[in-house]
Amino acid sequence: MNKQGTVLNRRQMLKLLGMGAGGALLAACAPAAPAAPAAPAAPAATEAPAAPAATEAPAAPAPTEAPAATAGPMVNSVGKVLPPDAAPPEQQVYVTAGQGNPGQFMDISANVYNRGALADQYGVPLTRINKDFELVPGSAKEWKVSEDGLTWTFTLRDDIIWSDDTPLTADDFVATFRYMADPKSAYDFTWYYSKGSGNIKNFDEVVAGKVPVEELGVRKGANDYELIIETSEVTPYLPRLFMFAMPLQAKALAAHGPAYNANPATCVSCGPFIVKEFSPTRVEIVANPKAADDIKPFLERMIAVPFPDAFQAYQAGQVDFTSIGNAAQVDAVLNDPQLSAQATPDVGDFRTDYFFFDVTKPPFDNLKFRQALSHLLDRDSIVKFITKPLLARPAYSFLAPGFPAANGEALKEIQRYDPELAKQLYAESGVKVDRLLLQMRGDLEGYFGKEITQAYADSIKQNLGIEVEVKSVPQKDYMADLLKRTPDGKPDTTIDFGYISYGMDYLDPSNMLTVLKGSDLGGRHTWNNKEYQELLAKAGPMTDIEERTKLYQQAEKLMVEECAFIWCIHRTPVNLWKPYIKGASMEPGKININRGVAWPGVGAMNGAASEIYIANNVLEYRKSIP
Repeated sequence: MNKQGTVLNRRQMLKLLGMGAGGALLAACAPAAPAAPAAPAAPAATEAPAAPAATEAPAAPAPTEAPAATAGPMVNSVGKVLPPDAAPPEQQVYVTAGQGNPGQFMDISANVYNRGALADQYGVPLTRINKDFELVPGSAKEWKVSEDGLTWTFTLRDDIIWSDDTPLTADDFVATFRYMADPKSAYDFTWYYSKGSGNIKNFDEVVAGKVPVEELGVRKGANDYELIIETSEVTPYLPRLFMFAMPLQAKALAAHGPAYNANPATCVSCGPFIVKEFSPTRVEIVANPKAADDIKPFLERMIAVPFPDAFQAYQAGQVDFTSIGNAAQVDAVLNDPQLSAQATPDVGDFRTDYFFFDVTKPPFDNLKFRQALSHLLDRDSIVKFITKPLLARPAYSFLAPGFPAANGEALKEIQRYDPELAKQLYAESGVKVDRLLLQMRGDLEGYFGKEITQAYADSIKQNLGIEVEVKSVPQKDYMADLLKRTPDGKPDTTIDFGYISYGMDYLDPSNMLTVLKGSDLGGRHTWNNKEYQELLAKAGPMTDIEERTKLYQQAEKLMVEECAFIWCIHRTPVNLWKPYIKGASMEPGKININRGVAWPGVGAMNGAASEIYIANNVLEYRKSIP
């Protein structure tokens, strides 16, 4: 068997992915192994006997003293026994800052960029990740792949039921995938399952309206709990994608449409929570009594309220979690011992902020003009004076340090800050332009986006004499424009010069780099480079990790040289967690070595929503529950 540059057969795939007897997978392209071994799943169980007092009883206890002295464990409203140090059930409420526009959808399989606060708590995805980004079973308890590597069989748990007492079955997943692929749905994340990423059979053809949804490569197997997913290419990392495969109930989807979970009257959940209230001023969800035992939460409620300033709300004891978002907050934390003790640096989702161009339109179709602009971004000053080094590091490529195949240091010179070179390239380009419009995605790029875009605009004006107008556009409108296509599938965006960010969906270079595969293949941007696309296609199914990494690094170098994207910062977020938020998901891990729930946050995709709880010291910090 070939070792270099070969696609994998079934035996190689199982070895690469570390599939055990139960079907759980380890990371296909995990970062370097940490020095410390993985901790046991539940060490506390061996350290705290259930009833040690029984062996310590006095020889002749008074009959009237025995039972009354021992309080039993606390049990919440859905029958889950609370940890010994937990607050009473009525105090098991997690509060976070919501958003003024709550979004129209509550499930990632319904819509990605128009979801509300506390979304994705109403199902159990096919697979999940743990706090170390390792793949673990979700609603699928095991999976296997065929000899040719093209057909995956997922065996679903048979103990997961919806809140209307119907079971979660393969039919729900079939309906979900068909909804996402159906062109009438206008789903905003189709690239994720398309060729070059998920490679689901006929997904692109269904999206394009060339074949009916019934021909999608997702179908029911031999029984209600067997799901078959076919791919057009060998895709060893496929199970990692399915932490986003959050099921929509087929019956509710047909009866009420994809936003059924945004209405308490039509909400149907098989996840840890169910929607109680959904409005622009408040989203409240409550523990789902029909959830499977291991999915039931310790929490009674989760609440999201759109406070004007989430950081101030955290300081006032009104919310349990927030992230530091500007330099003033950095200073406030560093100067407050209590806040400093609660601050936890986090890798987040390895998010990178970048500028991009519509390379099909002048003047951005001119490579030398794009190169000139790439040398006018002073990343070091942005990090030093705007974000502060605590919250970001300069980015010279897409893949952040620590992410598999990251190679930013080797690419640093390509888009270095060099105003004199920029002026030379601008003169050589022959471009004559007086004004540009730079549009930023306002909602998500609140992470210093206003200050960064203005600093870049000022640099362009100072060095090239070009006026740059900066415009902030709400996320919903921004993404609709960016992803807009003509009836024949061609890009139809009005964002010629933009600022945006992206973070991982799963821990593998195939994820991040295929985001930039080009609009011809369902990507978000208009840069379509055949060599880049071919490198990604070759690397995806390879078994030799070293050779696979070389191809991805070659592809990233090509992409950086083309200057269709100007890399700005890698985020290094710092979160604030109240000391009374506890649970297995809050403990330090191998990648996030500090206290706090790792990406993607408190939800069903990583099991954190079922694991965190409020400790009995809550009243020392919490002022009130909104």
